[in-house]
Amino acid sequence: MSKKEIDQVSIFEKLKNKQIKQSDAAKMLDLSIRQVKRKAKVFKRDGAISLIHGNRGKASNRRIDEEKTKLAIELIKEKYDDFGPTLAAEKLLEIHDLKFDHETLRRLMIKNGLRKSKSVRKVVKHFWRERKPCFGEMVQIDGSPHDWFEGRGEICTLIAFIDDATSQILWLEFAKSESTESLMKSTRSYIECFGKPASLYSDRGVVYKVNNNNPDNDKITQYGRAMNELHVKLIHARCPEAKGRVENLFGTLQDRLVKELRLAGISTIEEANEFVRKDYIPKHNAKFAVKPKSETNLHKPIDGYNLNNIFCLKEDRQIHNDHTVSYKARFFQLEDKQSTIVRPKNTVTINESLNGSIEIYLRKTKLNFKELPQRPEKQNKPIIFKERKIYIPPANHPWKKQYYKRDISIELVR
Repeated sequence: MSKKEIDQVSIFEKLKNKQIKQSDAAKMLDLSIRQVKRKAKVFKRDGAISLIHGNRGKASNRRIDEEKTKLAIELIKEKYDDFGPTLAAEKLLEIHDLKFDHETLRRLMIKNGLRKSKSVRKVVKHFWRERKPCFGEMVQIDGSPHDWFEGRGEICTLIAFIDDATSQILWLEFAKSESTESLMKSTRSYIECFGKPASLYSDRGVVYKVNNNNPDNDKITQYGRAMNELHVKLIHARCPEAKGRVENLFGTLQDRLVKELRLAGISTIEEANEFVRKDYIPKHNAKFAVKPKSETNLHKPIDGYNLNNIFCLKEDRQIHNDHTVSYKARFFQLEDKQSTIVRPKNTVTINESLNGSIEIYLRKTKLNFKELPQRPEKQNKPIIFKERKIYIPPANHPWKKQYYKRDISIELVR
């Protein structure tokens, strides 16, 4: 018997001998009068042993079969050694038809040395920000470089778009790095699928914001320029905790998605992009997405926008005297026939699309040109030496005319 049950014996003895009332016993035992009546009846019949629970020392009727438990532990050791209990429970049910509660599986993993109990960490407090009420009102964007293929393929970056109101993954795309080109490509794919959001929430990386020598924030990056042309507000977070949705998402993806890619045998960027769009994103959103406060969708259509002219690299260059333009060690010769007047020293805008093609614009007019195989040589004008002729004035030249005849004799007298 436990100490609590031993203390109850004296109370029920007094109740049996009618030394106390049932209401008094209920207050002393912190039980209801109905419970006291039931236990007093059994105590009167069986004595102190009736206070011991009838299932004590017996196996639970809801216990898990030992063979099933043994099989689950063997599968975890063989295939899911680094899986957390929640994900391991999902995979055991999905693949092996073994149903376990994640908390039960966690205790089994700790008991068998497959997992250690977490120590309590000190949590740094941050100001809580409420979710945006509408879908598409703010979308958080970020990239995470990681060994997503666990050595089976190259280390790459995963670019993610997650809605702030619903925690729904809108787009995932693997790329070699978080460069301007890869961000523009993934952003265009997301916008073509959902429309353009009201705002994008990013960090202060060099792709999103010019941080050096920009006190007035008048300089913008190529990506910022593209968002301005789309009329999408680009907001820059001041700390990682401010964009906690996408940061927490990468914590989940680096655990779950890595293991899903391993189970699917995927080791290339192309295969991974196809897998996340067809298989992983719908499954993730069904499990983790929440319902927004408002049913309004703030994504706007992209009708009327020339995405090819927006999602590209734009640089200004000056036309040389020979009507050529240089850009990234490439040289372009402007043709004679144009839709606008072209003069040397004019400033043109060069658009380099994501596939590498080039377009040249002057005053928003597209120019005709051809690419030169090499740098054009300067045409030096030959120096012409003209024969110098000695000028001999004619006889009637004013210099030879005598306008004043002086009398020498008079001059001598003087």
